[in-house]
Amino acid sequence: MARRALIVGSGIGDRIADGLDGWEIERAPGGSGPLELVVWANYPASSTQPAPLVDLSLEDWRERCDSPLRDAIDLARDTHGRLAAGSGTIVFLVPLMASAGGDHFAALAALGEGARILAKSLAKTWGGDGITAHAVTLDPHAFLDPADAARIATANALHDAPLGRVPSDTLDVAPIIDWLSTEPAAPWTGGSLIVDGGLWMPG
Repeated sequence: MARRALIVGSGIGDRIADGLDGWEIERAPGGSGPLELVVWANYPASSTQPAPLVDLSLEDWRERCDSPLRDAIDLARDTHGRLAAGSGTIVFLVPLMASAGGDHFAALAALGEGARILAKSLAKTWGGDGITAHAVTLDPHAFLDPADAARIATANALHDAPLGRVPSDTLDVAPIIDWLSTEPAAPWTGGSLIVDGGLWMPG
């Protein structure tokens, strides 16, 4: 029987869904039955658009950071029972700006860092329920317009990608997320796994 995953968010979420072979995929919360995997990547379009921090109103910040983080928290709460029933894993996809910074993307970086901290908190509090939680940190290309991603990489990356390419969301990242949901990966929880082909090497 196919394992069941819930993937929330378009763009990067769509590409991850395409790479999860053999899974039954749900794309919206509200279903029933056990879940082996939940992937959150629900970044609003506004948060992926560059804007100087001083130009953001309080409402802009709410739209770009506070509200989507609240939605991530609500998703975790709403899927807790289903994840516990499936001894499942919840994964938050995070842009590297949360670790390494990115000019004019303060709201996106703050949202990503909030999701990373949420993953750690869930790992500590839900481990006894058989649930693991992770943040998977990806190169900015996974979230941004190509020109914006290239500009940030030029300004911040220390070198060319050692593998000669940025990992493919569908071919490279999705299998890693798949593995995180398996029994051999169960002892590792609360981690922040950087999957960027060695381009940034933060921390």
